[in-house]
Amino acid sequence: MDFRISEIIPNKKVTWLVTDCNLQWIEDKKEWKNTEVTWSLSEKSGKTLIDFVHKGLTPDRECYDSCEPGWTHHLKDSLLKLIDEGKGFPE
Repeated sequence: MDFRISEIIPNKKVTWLVTDCNLQWIEDKKEWKNTEVTWSLSEKSGKTLIDFVHKGLTPDRECYDSCEPGWTHHLKDSLLKLIDEGKGFPE
């Protein structure tokens, strides 16, 4: 996946614009192209909350059934392990 940062608000938000991709497991290899991935940070009760949105990844997309659980894994398993233990599950 190739992307460029299209918006950044230090300590609050970063948005990636996917400029190219090659998704091997689906027919439309470029399905993510021109979608946006946004990570927003906020604080609640002394804890940092991460709000994640992949704008353009909707249930009508071919990738949705495999990509939605993939993002969930990267966020709930890999990122959490990286934060807690210093090493996640990079591909």
